[in-house]
Amino acid sequence: MIQIPENISELKSYKPGKPLEQIIKELQLKEVAVLWNNENNFGPSPKAMNHVTTSLSNSHYYPDPVCTELRNLLATKWKRKFEEVAVGNGSESIFNNLFNAFFENGDELLTCSGTFVAVYIWAKANNVKVQTVPLAEGFGFDLDALYDAINDKTKAIYLSNPNNPTGSMISEKDLVEFIQKVPNDILIIVDEAYYEFAHDLSSDFPNSASYDYENVLTLRTFSKAYGIAAIRIGYAIGHEKLIEAIMKVKLTFEPSNLAQAAGIGALSDTEYLKNTIENNSIEIKKYYQTFEELYLNYTPSFGNFVMLDLKNEETVHFYFEELMKLGVFVRPLKAFGLPHCLRITVGIPRENEMCINALKEITNKK
Repeated sequence: MIQIPENISELKSYKPGKPLEQIIKELQLKEVAVLWNNENNFGPSPKAMNHVTTSLSNSHYYPDPVCTELRNLLATKWKRKFEEVAVGNGSESIFNNLFNAFFENGDELLTCSGTFVAVYIWAKANNVKVQTVPLAEGFGFDLDALYDAINDKTKAIYLSNPNNPTGSMISEKDLVEFIQKVPNDILIIVDEAYYEFAHDLSSDFPNSASYDYENVLTLRTFSKAYGIAAIRIGYAIGHEKLIEAIMKVKLTFEPSNLAQAAGIGALSDTEYLKNTIENNSIEIKKYYQTFEELYLNYTPSFGNFVMLDLKNEETVHFYFEELMKLGVFVRPLKAFGLPHCLRITVGIPRENEMCINALKEITNKK
């Protein structure tokens, strides 16, 4: 019998719930609002899809392993050198590659509890210990506690900005002060998956991709604002030595020709991006107004989602089940270490109105 490593044996396999189509059929739902994965419900960027369609005819060739065109476009967009940009199968894939690129036996990752759940999964899969500190009041990253927790085994610090699933952000001033305090032999990973939304929601939101620090690596994605989550394309920006290490360990032909084409097309779709961002900034305020009317505790968010603090897991389960019966699908946050919280994505206006009406009906009934 093959011995499975302990860190892999202890991982829990992903157990998806019932398929959405099955739930819709069982509950006989005529209309739904899918608001549980922070996706862009406007659908994919049309220009991204046009580029994918064009690239289909070249699918018998291997994709460009260096991703030349897409990396050049990203370098130009963010005023960096070609050698300072890496791309991969989503920013999550790049994050996973970081363990092969930078971590050695005994190295630790430092972050907060209550952040992007895949961080803990990929660390364990790579046999890397994760040291955590609690989130600060208001469900934000506690930078002081993180700094105090640094030890001689700390190889990297992970910051989600804005934080998924809480929506809280680290300001420009606070982020820069933190970076300047941390020893420069510790990698600081700044995950800005929701950058486009956050940048519009706050003038104080940092652009870490513009920083000139040798130990800062910024992660970005096309999955959210550009609406191509299923195609799996993301990127990293940082010092060329960091990028060189990441490029060495990635799968040779990652990402695919279709994913590269989608990223190239998406970058040119400025009208789609503008409409997506405007919708989020307008619609998220409607959520806030509703939550306040219903006396539901929420955390102001800088992403395309809002987290409700419902105080206990039983209330979360109640809202989750009742919303689903009304065709509204949201995300309980037990897997994120926040069992008393519920996350709701900002969808298109019709979906948000449906969610708001359902919340009013459920809360008044409760």
